[in-house]
Amino acid sequence: MQVGKTLISMYITLMPVIVAGVLNMKILKTSFMKRWEHPLDGDKKWFDGRPLFGKNKTWRGAFLMVLCSSIAMMGWGALCRWVPFLESHNHFYYFHENTWAFNAWIGCLLGAAYIVFELPNSFWKRRRSIAPGQASTSAHPLRYLWLDQMDSLFGCALVVAAYYPMGFGLYFGYVMVGAATHLAINAVLVSIGWKKSI
Repeated sequence: MQVGKTLISMYITLMPVIVAGVLNMKILKTSFMKRWEHPLDGDKKWFDGRPLFGKNKTWRGAFLMVLCSSIAMMGWGALCRWVPFLESHNHFYYFHENTWAFNAWIGCLLGAAYIVFELPNSFWKRRRSIAPGQASTSAHPLRYLWLDQMDSLFGCALVVAAYYPMGFGLYFGYVMVGAATHLAINAVLVSIGWKKSI
């Protein structure tokens, strides 16, 4: 029973960043803010002659993820105020008041953490000559496909931990549940043609 309650709380807490990830992906397919379509690494090369992060990590994507997360968090906070069950099970509101300003700030943090914690993985993939937006097709591809979903979750779980004290078990639980959800959503998006690959 306790495990089920914790799982529900995790999903309720992370719902804004889940929504923001899908929303951001859809907006990136439009022409909105196209002038910001510049690589975060400024097209810089590492010592091996390969890009630092690659062309798919852009200022446009980073800004939109932060913006989408902030908007999603404010909207979710409003819904949580309307539905007491959601508010009482949201870890962000255990010790902090559900206000517009708090939600806007948390949304920005979640979006920024999502982007920043993806960068080491992108850096590693460029060293392995893995194309931007693709998972590894080398040894143990399924294992890497799973790990590939975790990067951003380490950052998002860290944001939750900053406002809701938790042990390593719950932190890792957030990462695992978030990664599984990320993988499942990507699979659905690929099946309906919104994404080219998981």
